[in-house]
Amino acid sequence: MGKSQKMKGLIAVKRARLVLGRNIFDDADWMSYYDANLPKKLIRAAAEFPWSDELLNSPCPFNTDKLVKDTHFAFFGLPSLNGKDLTVLDWHDIHPATGQPKFYFNRNQFYKNKDYANKIVCEAKWHLLLKDIVPGSTEKLPEEQETMLPPEYEIPTTIAEVTKDILYFRKTDVRVNPERWARCKEKTFNGFHSCVGFFVDLGLDVNYWIGNRDPYFGVGASRKLPS
Repeated sequence: MGKSQKMKGLIAVKRARLVLGRNIFDDADWMSYYDANLPKKLIRAAAEFPWSDELLNSPCPFNTDKLVKDTHFAFFGLPSLNGKDLTVLDWHDIHPATGQPKFYFNRNQFYKNKDYANKIVCEAKWHLLLKDIVPGSTEKLPEEQETMLPPEYEIPTTIAEVTKDILYFRKTDVRVNPERWARCKEKTFNGFHSCVGFFVDLGLDVNYWIGNRDPYFGVGASRKLPS
């Protein structure tokens, strides 16, 4: 590992697995759970984890009585799966209404014509997302929610939030945000905010929020890659 990589805090993904336990979904998991046929380029990219041991074992900026490794979920994003783009709607096909996990709007997707659902895919990189919404971010206006994110964080895309929820369920059999929605980066119709959550037996709910003060809508948080 070169000097520049050491400065960025890169660690081997094997080490990240030891630290994160079940809070990680790497290339081996993609192959195990989804029979993914990954090109060597992606396997090489997934081999190095961009956040350090120190960061993973530091207090969570949103839950200071817990550590980052306990409150976050890391996954390597795939823009496509076995030759097919992996969008929100493609996740519907992978997990139809006949099994679990599934989507609440599996048969009637009001968002099927929206780019964030039918065109945008995850970047082929490591993602580190807060598992649940930012504590205390409900009943806040959108601009108030944004001030709650430290500079190292950003609002996740819809595809990233959906992918996190699905992969975490596959790995742990636990549904995150079962009673709240996490606001995402994109806008839907009428300028409303895309949101993901209320993940119960009926399915993961990809929905929208009008931006009012509401006890059921918080904001998600995605850690930026180290610069």
